[in-house]
Amino acid sequence: MLREPVIHFLFIGALLFLAHRLIAGDPRRIVVGPGLKADVEWHFLDETGRAPTEAELMAALDAWKRDEALYREALREGLDRQDAAVRTLLADRLRARAAQQMAAREPTDAELDAWLAAHRSQYEAPLRYNFELVAFPKSDPAAETQRSKVRLALADGADPRTLGRPIVGGNLTRDKLAAKFGPAVSESICNLPLTTWQALEIEDSLLLVRVNRIDGGLPSREALRPTLAADWVAARKKQAVDDFVESVVARYRFEEKP
Repeated sequence: MLREPVIHFLFIGALLFLAHRLIAGDPRRIVVGPGLKADVEWHFLDETGRAPTEAELMAALDAWKRDEALYREALREGLDRQDAAVRTLLADRLRARAAQQMAAREPTDAELDAWLAAHRSQYEAPLRYNFELVAFPKSDPAAETQRSKVRLALADGADPRTLGRPIVGGNLTRDKLAAKFGPAVSESICNLPLTTWQALEIEDSLLLVRVNRIDGGLPSREALRPTLAADWVAARKKQAVDDFVESVVARYRFEEKP
């Protein structure tokens, strides 16, 4: 029997198993050292706000032992590879670790300026024109005279609400103004000086228009700085994670079978 190849194979396998056991140790051996006990005690303190009693510490350690044994047994059975949720969780943990390992620092002014130039649309709101308007229908022969009269009164400081003409207000973007009054009038309204009544004209009416204020646009760089810095840091972390993922993927060879 000693000359049988099968016996030789089994003997070599037994030696390899023994050597692995001596080098790597028993895979079902779990060491519970002082560091682990301190970590369990710290977690108890963090959750409850007080140190555990001896009995509570022993109960927490027993719970850790049960979970650790079950965790290792699940790995032995390959459940981490069979469960999509576990697979995703482990992948996300690696991504999170890559982001945490990136050296944190504040961006320079030049870096913030470059970020803002490349992503201006994220921070710039469309301009909105807050306006008031008095219309004089062209169907009225006295429309021009009435507009001139009202314009003089307004120039003298009269309250437009006391002049007996309906006032229309709005807070519209350039595009909405163009849809309402036409492109030419929209362009004129957008270029009017603030807080002064100006004469304009549309197809069926003569107008007096006052732009009270312009909202939107791009806030000042100082007002934007906290948001810009947070977005810049987030983008750097994302890039670090993407680079890490690519470096890991490059270590593997994927083969597709028909």
